[in-house]
Amino acid sequence: MNSGKMKVEKLGSTRKVNYVDVPQSHKITKSTSTNRLWSFFFVRNWCLRASVAKKRYLGTALKFLVFFVLLPSLSFAKGTVKISGFEPAYKGYHIEFYRFEDPISREKTVLASFKIEDDGSFSTSFELNGTTFCMTDFDAYNASLFLVPGNSYELIFPPQKKVTDSQKRSPFFKPEEISFALKNSQPRELNRRVQDFEMAYSEEENRRFNQIYHQKSKAAVDSLKVRLSVLFPKTDDAFFEGYKFYRLAFAEFALHQGKSFDYVKRYFINQKPNLDIPPCAQLFEQLFSNYFLFESNKVQGADFKAIVGRSDLKGIENYLITKNGWDSNLARLVILQSVKDAYFEGHFSQAGLLRLLDQAASGNWEQDKKEIAKRLKTKLTYLQPGSRIPDFTMTAFSGEKHQLREFQGKYIYLIFSRVANPIGRQHLDELKKIAPVYKNDLQVVNLILPEETGRKEAILQQGWAGNFYVVDEKTADTFRVKNFPTAYLVDSKGMLVWSPAPNPLDGFEQQLINLLKQKRREDQRPNAVEGS
Repeated sequence: MNSGKMKVEKLGSTRKVNYVDVPQSHKITKSTSTNRLWSFFFVRNWCLRASVAKKRYLGTALKFLVFFVLLPSLSFAKGTVKISGFEPAYKGYHIEFYRFEDPISREKTVLASFKIEDDGSFSTSFELNGTTFCMTDFDAYNASLFLVPGNSYELIFPPQKKVTDSQKRSPFFKPEEISFALKNSQPRELNRRVQDFEMAYSEEENRRFNQIYHQKSKAAVDSLKVRLSVLFPKTDDAFFEGYKFYRLAFAEFALHQGKSFDYVKRYFINQKPNLDIPPCAQLFEQLFSNYFLFESNKVQGADFKAIVGRSDLKGIENYLITKNGWDSNLARLVILQSVKDAYFEGHFSQAGLLRLLDQAASGNWEQDKKEIAKRLKTKLTYLQPGSRIPDFTMTAFSGEKHQLREFQGKYIYLIFSRVANPIGRQHLDELKKIAPVYKNDLQVVNLILPEETGRKEAILQQGWAGNFYVVDEKTADTFRVKNFPTAYLVDSKGMLVWSPAPNPLDGFEQQLINLLKQKRREDQRPNAVEGS
């Protein structure tokens, strides 16, 4: 998003895209002296209904819908949802809608997938247990949609903005987050209600911006709340009512950055947090991200840090309840979020944090939180040394399908390579020297993407070590490959040893020698015990 620049378009009768950039002066942050990052998130939204857009200009839109959370609804009503549309420009695209199982682990669950036909038509139906926020990724977009059981949705896709798969894997790539436009959307439809509310919120906030964010005026916040309650009176939609309640909490948040105990009590204790509501989940993250570190850095935080260091789950929960006046529900949610935040930061033992998750999953916590703990552990340890390598299928140049388990018995150097890349060829050339020396202990498996199958003859002529197989983009994504080449070392039982593995030009051979020596010493220990 371009700081300091704002472009506002008025829509005519045809579908267009609105890009609203937030000026630099609108970016509100809190000092990070407490080692906690606080920021508001800004998003571009598009495709407002033309009939509405004709009546109003978009102001500087402080859009909230960035970290959408996808969970079952408050009502748990069951029913069939139908999604359809006509988008000839997207013919042949495979679209996959998914949601997150919970806002902390963010484990994806696919709801539906379909192919857009050659004539541009698409249609799919599936069952839902409640109001669900789903999303799908295509081209440069991450597009989102609220789904209510029993409803049908005719989607309007944004203009194409293609990016290559390699561009998507770049660590610098970020999808453009949009909301799907709907054909013939009615005023009472949830997506329409949320969109209209966000537009009104932005307009009313802009009118009071200086008073709220610079003067910290409670009167201005109260005025904003009253005005929006008049514009959007109470409805019979519990989900939308919850959305408004927590969305308005962000205006109050600006007064004291959520430090007030009364503020936490109002939104997370007196009112049991419904993390299936996007603003509630976002506010929760704003308030409690990196909370273990935040609590440990307090003047008397050494005691808390010691409790975390001992992996004392009950002690942590009691501390948060006693010191902060929280209830067990909030304390447990914060513990789960904090384990996730702390795992890769280096301030706490990873093994100790995993023990906390094991205790949460096997103890007397509520079942939903036990499931979060299980999913979180699986996600945190994914592709970590000691974890099992993901299953995948690879195709030989002959067309035969293979599994990695066929090579078990040796260490496997699994390398995602791109032979068109000079660095990739250098790695392959070096492996050509190394692999024969350790042929009894090491098997090289080279994985390339379909785009390089045309180089088959050139690959075979090089005499590079190991076998070459073709895998799809999904496999590369499964292994979180961002750059080529990327390698992993797998042991004889299919467990990851190095993730990622050092490359052949950067000490791989010496580390392999050390690993083989260690393994031989371990293999000899039982024999030594038996002979004593």
